[in-house]
Amino acid sequence: MSVGRALQGMGAGFTVPSALAILTTTYPAGPERNKALGIFGGTAAIGSVVGVLLGGILGSTIAQGKVEDRRLDIFGMASFTIGIVTIIYYLSESPAKGWTSAATLAPLIIGIVLLITFIVIELKIDYPIMPPHIWRSRRFLASCATALCLMAALNAHFYFSSLAFQDVLGYTSLKTSLAFITHGIGAIIAVGVLSMLIPHVRSKIFLVVGWVFMIASGVMWAQLKADSSYWSIPFPSLIVNLISMVCIWLTCQINSVADAADEDQGVVGAVYNVSLQIGAPIGIAISNIIANHKNGTFAVGSELLPGYIDAFYSFAVMGGVGLVVTLILYPNSDPVRPPTKAEETDVEVGTATAEDDERGTGDKEEIEEYSEIKAGSVNATVYSESSASLEKRV
Repeated sequence: MSVGRALQGMGAGFTVPSALAILTTTYPAGPERNKALGIFGGTAAIGSVVGVLLGGILGSTIAQGKVEDRRLDIFGMASFTIGIVTIIYYLSESPAKGWTSAATLAPLIIGIVLLITFIVIELKIDYPIMPPHIWRSRRFLASCATALCLMAALNAHFYFSSLAFQDVLGYTSLKTSLAFITHGIGAIIAVGVLSMLIPHVRSKIFLVVGWVFMIASGVMWAQLKADSSYWSIPFPSLIVNLISMVCIWLTCQINSVADAADEDQGVVGAVYNVSLQIGAPIGIAISNIIANHKNGTFAVGSELLPGYIDAFYSFAVMGGVGLVVTLILYPNSDPVRPPTKAEETDVEVGTATAEDDERGTGDKEEIEEYSEIKAGSVNATVYSESSASLEKRV
């Protein structure tokens, strides 16, 4: 599984920068490029949502072997998937086509109706794909809300930092890709360090620190100038951002499944990942609106910087929203880990040994007393038999 996950990350590392480079070199800076990148982000989000849902379905049905009388929530799956996809389409396409145009409003209305239908279905049937009881966990609800805020801020960050590298600082596609290497390498190191700290620090503290760093990263990027060097603004901003990302991501992932029963682990993981994917187009859409409002339609090159600065501030605000969500929704206490089977066995063995020790002295005395009685009985029997034999001889 770890190797597969590593290969998946390598594949994304190869394809995403290359695809982004093709788009940015094919479409000049301005409305056409913005539209192309918006479609690129939207289709990626749609694919991620569909993939996560299908993975959760397969993991909870086919992967577990033959299950008697296992019914699938076909209508629930269809209504939720299509509803989410159409809403993501609206968020992705509206900056280019207009937020009130028929081409975007129609999918939005369809998506809302389908999601309402999905909720009704899940409340009525006996075999829901998303059992309503999973939302009773405050920790799970908070993790999903926090994950959505995280991906909204992160995608706004990566989207506009990539554009700033190329449009404002004049980096080539290759140089832009290399500029993010520090972020990737630093994230690997940060994951190792923070993984060791997580058992010793409360989850809520990790999240608060992460959101503070996220806000700081956005504010730092907003100080970018057309003549800024890589080491003055982008590099420290990327380092601060990766610390933020790892703090929030690791903590949310651990807490999202902490309260779930074994039979709900698959669906809880799928819903949590859907929250991540939904946040991506929301963040890009919001920051795009803000940037385009400042830059207008025909700005190019360094003229785009004012709008990009506003976009960087917008993702700092998204970090602030995530901080508020964390403070309000997240429980102060960490989840209590249930004992493993091995630990339960140790407890049972220890209890039995203690009970044996308590009655050990009494058992020993009873055994000795019984032995004495038995020996006495044997001696008495032998004595009686010997006496009888002697009387016969006399």
